Amino acid sequence: MIHTFQFLNNEIRKLSIKELSMCLREGEGILWVDLETPNDAEEETVLVSLFDFHPLAIEDCQRGNEEEGHPPKVEDFQEYLFVVFNPVESVTPAAGGDNLGLIDIKTSQLSAFLSKRALVTHHMRPLKSITYATQLCAKNPLTLGRGPDYLFHIIIDDLVDNYTPILDHLDEMIDAMEDEVFHQPSQDSMVRILQMKKNITTMRRIGLYQREMLNRLSRGEFSLITQQEMIYYRNVYDHLVRMSDMADSYRDTVSGLLDAYLSVTSNRLNQVMKVLTIISTIFLPLGVITGFFGMNFVHLPGSQWEYGVAATAVFMGIVALIMLWIFKRNRWL
Repeated sequence: MIHTFQFLNNEIRKLSIKELSMCLREGEGILWVDLETPNDAEEETVLVSLFDFHPLAIEDCQRGNEEEGHPPKVEDFQEYLFVVFNPVESVTPAAGGDNLGLIDIKTSQLSAFLSKRALVTHHMRPLKSITYATQLCAKNPLTLGRGPDYLFHIIIDDLVDNYTPILDHLDEMIDAMEDEVFHQPSQDSMVRILQMKKNITTMRRIGLYQREMLNRLSRGEFSLITQQEMIYYRNVYDHLVRMSDMADSYRDTVSGLLDAYLSVTSNRLNQVMKVLTIISTIFLPLGVITGFFGMNFVHLPGSQWEYGVAATAVFMGIVALIMLWIFKRNRWL
């Protein structure tokens, strides 16, 4: 699906493919062409026939069909910039995470070609940020009129803002897991901790790659980003820096949680083994006594005594109590 917008004479109007072709020949106005889940014919028409983008950039665009897409990057082709961004595609409940609200984070790919008078965006799935930018242009045509670099900033700024609720949710899950680990650890706790670690690693990877990319866009390395708009890109860069720092902090916390879980479970196992060892130690001399008096000899002391069984039982009880007293005295209990 192709959506084409043109800013001309303080107005925005939608163009057909034929009108887009004419507009490119005449060089009028500022353009935004959005390709949402395009087919091969639409990609061929827009990316190759009309704009004649580099084949390697087009190939990277088409990697949006893959599970996580191409890693973030920016390339300068002189007449245009090719930028790859990784928005969060979906946040779904993770398996076994109903109680603590564990989620499974997946990313997709947003590719953009940024020139002096045109912005071409390409994505294989609907994106909230593209919808937001479209609504913003409908309300205020100058959103596109200020230039493609300003419009692209609007899109990526909203993409970065969408990371914040996810990080807040991860923070809440970490607090819940801390309570679970120290109070009621279970066999599922390990799975939940590893799922959280995977999500935090995903968010950290997104932040690190895109932080470097935005740093390049905001420091004046590319002439297609005007001096006036650089401050907006620096603002998005600052957001990503904070996001990356939070992800690093969460990763350290989750690693500590994992160590704490292993320590708690190891301590519980030690306590169980301690109790079982004490029980075994107590029954060891009792087994010797019963084994001795259970031998099949004709002349066995006390075998003919009327109170022999009771006396032996009392003696065994006394031995057990003495051993318990020894364990208590030495603080083994």
